[in-house]
Amino acid sequence: MRKNMIALTATTIMAAGAIPAVSASPAYAGGRFGCDYPRVCFYLTSADWLARKPTSAFRDITRHFQKLGPRARYAYAAYNSRIDDSAWLEMSDGSQTCLGPDDTWFFDQADAPQTVTGVQIVDENECYRP
Repeated sequence: MRKNMIALTATTIMAAGAIPAVSASPAYAGGRFGCDYPRVCFYLTSADWLARKPTSAFRDITRHFQKLGPRARYAYAAYNSRIDDSAWLEMSDGSQTCLGPDDTWFFDQADAPQTVTGVQIVDENECYRP
């Protein structure tokens, strides 16, 4: 009986020690496309996109568009890693494009005059402007 009790205790301790190792990895570890949650990431060139190395990232919800700096302005691609917020992209011609949660935008080479110049992250999970 004593041997069974010791074996049961050792098994219980080993199992309890294994639990944190199994549940330790977060759902968004490393992020998709190299973009950590909760960010909207920009990739200046196609090489940056293919390497999964964002050149700039934004995370704050704002009331107005934030002008993009040189590491994001005229980006090749953008990715919204947020799961419940949308991101509006402002184009050089004044038009706007929306990135929903977990959505990607790519520069359209056929429409070269329209390049991304600003971003606004909003607390809405759908792309809707009244």
